[in-house]
Amino acid sequence: MLSQVRGALKGAMAWFIVVLLILAFALWGVPELRTFSGSAAITVGDKSFTQQYVQNEFNRAMFVRRQENGGDFTREDAIASGLPDQVVNSIAVSSALDQFTNKMGLAMPREIVRDYLQQNENFQNPATGKFDRFRLESILSQNGITVQEFESRIAYELMRNQIIGALTSSGPAPNQLVDAMLLRQTERRRIAYLTVTNDMAGIAAEPTPNDLKTYYQQNQAAFTAPEYRTFDLLILRRSDFAKDLKAPEEELRQLYKANKERLYDKPERRTLYQLTYDTEAEATAAAASLRQGTPFENIARDKGFSLEEVTFTEAQKRDILDPSVAEAAFSNGLTEGAVIDPVKSLFGWTIIQIAGVTPPETKTFEEVRDALEADYLNNDTRRALLNAVDEIEEERDTGASLAAAAEAAGFKVKTFGPVDRFSFAPGGAIVDKILGEALAEAFRLDEGEESEALDLADNDGYFLIALREITPPALLPLDDVRDEIEQRWRKQEREQRISNTIRSIREAVENGQTLEEAAAPLNRAPIEIVIDRRFENETISSAFNEQIFFANLGDLASGPTAIGEAQVVAEIRNITYARNSISASEEDIYKQYIGYQINQELLEAFMTAIREDYGVKVNKAQLDSLFAEAQ
Repeated sequence: MLSQVRGALKGAMAWFIVVLLILAFALWGVPELRTFSGSAAITVGDKSFTQQYVQNEFNRAMFVRRQENGGDFTREDAIASGLPDQVVNSIAVSSALDQFTNKMGLAMPREIVRDYLQQNENFQNPATGKFDRFRLESILSQNGITVQEFESRIAYELMRNQIIGALTSSGPAPNQLVDAMLLRQTERRRIAYLTVTNDMAGIAAEPTPNDLKTYYQQNQAAFTAPEYRTFDLLILRRSDFAKDLKAPEEELRQLYKANKERLYDKPERRTLYQLTYDTEAEATAAAASLRQGTPFENIARDKGFSLEEVTFTEAQKRDILDPSVAEAAFSNGLTEGAVIDPVKSLFGWTIIQIAGVTPPETKTFEEVRDALEADYLNNDTRRALLNAVDEIEEERDTGASLAAAAEAAGFKVKTFGPVDRFSFAPGGAIVDKILGEALAEAFRLDEGEESEALDLADNDGYFLIALREITPPALLPLDDVRDEIEQRWRKQEREQRISNTIRSIREAVENGQTLEEAAAPLNRAPIEIVIDRRFENETISSAFNEQIFFANLGDLASGPTAIGEAQVVAEIRNITYARNSISASEEDIYKQYIGYQINQELLEAFMTAIREDYGVKVNKAQLDSLFAEAQ
């Protein structure tokens, strides 16, 4: 087992960006692998995670995403891309997996973690290519992390990866399955089909008054008016409170000044070539060679590296892990091509050459003024909106109705109804301008009940509802729906005649006649064609095609036509298979694809099962507060 784990280490953790994770730990702390106390933002089984924990995980994820995007990834970008939901899901799945492994008595041996660390190139000495514990401890110590804490995190990550790997390691789909699927795609069927229309199915009957009355009595649900509701609706939108608000110019400038360094200053970036030597003499000789015109690529090649491996592209000062190297590389006055004297670094003596300099950029106040004003007014309008809601709620606490409370606060409710749950009024007219979420809430309330202030679907404010009246479902008088009854009766009679004709054809074939002989009394001849599984026309729908390919050779299939009110009956006369047109390499890709799909379904089913086993509870209010736009 241990040898199998060791053999999978390199591929198993390819996604685990160790250096970025270390830096993220340094900025926001190492999460503790225990039950968190206090008010829980997320609860998984017997583990709870505080709002601060979620914030730290979000910050870590945002840091990694920022590094992957060259530094251009703001909090607003993270929220807009759905990162909060991804972080919450990651916490839930990781915790459920950890509890599952504990329940199963699984553990990651310490030697496996040690093997991983020793094989990871981030902790190897560039000169020897071997694991350098001093390098690992130096990096972790510099960032306030103990080796034990880091190993614990790695152990949990490796364990989770082993479980996932066990579910997704089956490789290509079995040959038998792939062969059957490919054969299925090449199947062809020769059929003969006959379309039976209304004029081929005999003379239509005329309904008597008693026929209509019987149909009405047997289909009362079709002639019952739905439940209708009448309600008062008050909508309070944030935008409605911004009409008379203005942002003081001086305060906008103060906001700009306070956030300038964080949001509007884009620091200088430099592209660096960097190599580390064991001795100062070696580093000094290499720097001298660079000054004499030797390309850095040649210097790197002599050390066994490519130029790409020793290049830091568009790096900020904060991106350089070693503070001594960062200070030297970002010294004032350096231009492209400059060679820096050897620097005593964490790992030896480092030489640096400046390959490019991108000057700092700053967005001026004028460039960001509109955005600042929108944010400023957004806070004011939100405050005004909440004050209005509070004022209305205080009035309602005294016993006032929603309409009276709204009027006291300077607003007016709008009355809708009677309307059904699909926004239709009696008679079928559409009642427009009713919010979908408001209509749904109106049909959840009891008569006389009033809702609390509820979020609008677009998060632009709130709505409140007071249900005035419920009109229960009622059977409509026969005379009021007589025309509709007759239309429905005629449609049913027509369908029945066509179905009877189809049935007589099937019975004739089952009794020994050919399809052509059974169709002769209708003065029609069957049409014979060859079809594949994707064939469709105005007669054969996709559903009927599926029915044809499900039937056996010699069977009859029947059903409605793709277009119109006719029906069709088809006889399966021959089954053949076309030659497989895909190449061997394409077939291998197909096997891999089907295998991947099976693996993903297994993994998804497993993840869903353990989430359900341990139960995931999310405190939406805490998370909404955490990721609110204003923060």
